[in-house]
Amino acid sequence: MPSVNVGLDVRNFPSSGSDGYTNTSASNNAMYSYKYSGGTDGNGNVSDIVEAGELDITVTVGTDPRYTITGVVISGDIESQLTWVSGTAPTNVVIKDSDSQTGSGYYSITVTDSTADCTLPCDPEITNKPKPPK
Repeated sequence: MPSVNVGLDVRNFPSSGSDGYTNTSASNNAMYSYKYSGGTDGNGNVSDIVEAGELDITVTVGTDPRYTITGVVISGDIESQLTWVSGTAPTNVVIKDSDSQTGSGYYSITVTDSTADCTLPCDPEITNKPKPPK
């Protein structure tokens, strides 16, 4: 089964706008920022070829123990092909793409900051591309 790794770095302050981080508002109204790495484009987004087999996308939040992944919201799903399961630790999750149809979908990782007792959303894209012609 093919797999892709995605890293997620979260900071408890807003982006300067030129550092590659995306600002997001936490449940306590504080501004945080996050940046994805890995995936198939180096920025956390994943593209896959249809019918290449189910794809496991493992998302891991950085090394600061205050941050854990506490949920995943899937939206704009590619024909109901995306599901998720908890990972091997509270810092990771596995998103499964059954990879049977073309289209795009989004998943939003819900990160909990145990120090500030809040949650924040972080979301990249998954795209299934058609098989190339033979």
